[in-house]
Amino acid sequence: MNAPLNQAVLDLRAEFDRGFAQAPRVAAAASLNMLAIRVAGEPYALHLDQIAGLYADRRIMALPTPLASLLGVTGFRGQIAPVYDLAALLGHVAGAAPRWLVLVRCAQPLALAFDQFESHFTVAPDQIMRAAAAPGRPHQCDTVQGCDALRPVIHLPSLHDDIQRQAGLALQQRSKQT
Repeated sequence: MNAPLNQAVLDLRAEFDRGFAQAPRVAAAASLNMLAIRVAGEPYALHLDQIAGLYADRRIMALPTPLASLLGVTGFRGQIAPVYDLAALLGHVAGAAPRWLVLVRCAQPLALAFDQFESHFTVAPDQIMRAAAAPGRPHQCDTVQGCDALRPVIHLPSLHDDIQRQAGLALQQRSKQT
């Protein structure tokens, strides 16, 4: 072997060995993981830490219900979860049957259906623009630059609380009718 090639091999080997000798590099703790989705054609973002799973093409069994946003139920690892149409919950006109579901990380199982999953992305906390919730949009008070567009961030815990409130009101109205 010639000397320059020998030296290059030795340098590569030393760099490789240093990689194991150094402490592992940890991703910045401050970065936030997000999902870029589309609901009724509009771009949105979800915090990944508020989600227990992402699923495509799940069978949803329809149920009779007074709630227009409730599509039915589906199973996740032996648990039955109600599935709500995210477009309807956000005030959009529902289109074709949504393909994607997110299982919300909460005490009781809850799934939200939407049209399109685009990608996973990370942002620094200072890239999230905070604002007061707009009237009619209580679950979208933050905005983030993600992928190709500014995206309202859907706050899943407040959406969960709103769904619980709506379901409770529907039960009260039904019990008054009987």
